[in-house]
Amino acid sequence: MALDFTKVVTQVKHLGRTMARQNTTLGQRVDVAQEQFDKLPDNRTIMDRVKLARIKDAGYRGIAPLDGSREPINAVFSLPQIPERATVIAADGSQIYPDQHSAAFYFLINVGLFTYYHGVERLPDQFSDPQLFFRMEDTHDNIGNPIKNAVVNARRTVREMQSLAGVVWDHRPADHAVVAMYDGPLLFFLGKDVVDAGTLEREYDRSLIRIHDTHHTMEAEGTGGSTSLIGYVDRPTSRFLIAMMHLLELDERAVTRRALETMGQYEGLTDSWLFRKILAPAQRSALMIQQSPQNKRFRNEIGDNFEIAFFYLNVSKYADDPYIARIEMPMWVAHNPSLVDMVHGLVISQCNIIGNYPYALTRADELAVIRGAEKSALEDIIRTELLKNNQPFDESSKLVGKHQTRTDRRRFGDPVKPAF
Repeated sequence: MALDFTKVVTQVKHLGRTMARQNTTLGQRVDVAQEQFDKLPDNRTIMDRVKLARIKDAGYRGIAPLDGSREPINAVFSLPQIPERATVIAADGSQIYPDQHSAAFYFLINVGLFTYYHGVERLPDQFSDPQLFFRMEDTHDNIGNPIKNAVVNARRTVREMQSLAGVVWDHRPADHAVVAMYDGPLLFFLGKDVVDAGTLEREYDRSLIRIHDTHHTMEAEGTGGSTSLIGYVDRPTSRFLIAMMHLLELDERAVTRRALETMGQYEGLTDSWLFRKILAPAQRSALMIQQSPQNKRFRNEIGDNFEIAFFYLNVSKYADDPYIARIEMPMWVAHNPSLVDMVHGLVISQCNIIGNYPYALTRADELAVIRGAEKSALEDIIRTELLKNNQPFDESSKLVGKHQTRTDRRRFGDPVKPAF
């Protein structure tokens, strides 16, 4: 056993006491936040203050109300009627990162897709799509350096959304609601360390457009079908609403970039902390829009219909044990009250199957995940294929040592088994 628990236990006890003190302080702050939340002004007043922060270029990253929305920011909405019939399509992905210690330099992306037929006695459809990348143009940048893990993550995200859009498009003849569920935030932006960032962002954008086109096609057919896209953010740590409450408490002259770098009296709180106190089981918050450069890009480059809105949702069944998720959606869903209600109801229905997380996304994750044994088997196949093609490979001693010590146990003095 490598970890000496006798030395860690004392530190864990200290962790527990520290967390207890911190949570007591945060509990007091969230009580204040709840009191102020109930007193929030109307949406027009909030929007005026958000516009002031924009004019002063104060770096505001909080929320704003939807244009024309009749939902006050401090409103709470109970569970609507759940559709009798719907199709839920979920996508998730995983990866094997490139490793210079392996026999070959490659990476692999696996996307899992799971289709659940709500209200119909039909077995789900499940599908996984692994893709191996090994060519120089895939594994190295334009000056010959190995790509970073961030590049693999970006390509995985694009493939997840492309695969999701493809399956959604295939369901356009449906005469009922189709919901595409993506695991994580819908806003997609890349840093300078990602090769071909612009190309990847455009490919992602085209997938969003294809899902919207599916909805538009279903509407034009007039069969009663619809398509919605959501991003499911589990256990969010965002402070978008808290930032807005802090902004409202500042004097107009005090709205500066430096002032908005903190949360004032709400420092340390997250939106989830607040909504755990506010939302009863199956209730959602009002719809909101995050103010960020990434959301502005979606609106300006893809179109007004693709700006991302969201609401917070208590997906727990139990009043004494709330569990908050953030449900994101493009504006073409957010501006349609019937689609919002349908999303609200179906997410709760999915979470009720296994508890606090959508069943379809859980199954998509199972299809996508690459386990250690599967990775080892793939490595064996790659070594065999290299030998068949008379290609020498030189695994690092580090990798061979890990393979020997983490798999076959042996007594001191026993002969070492070859790695292959």
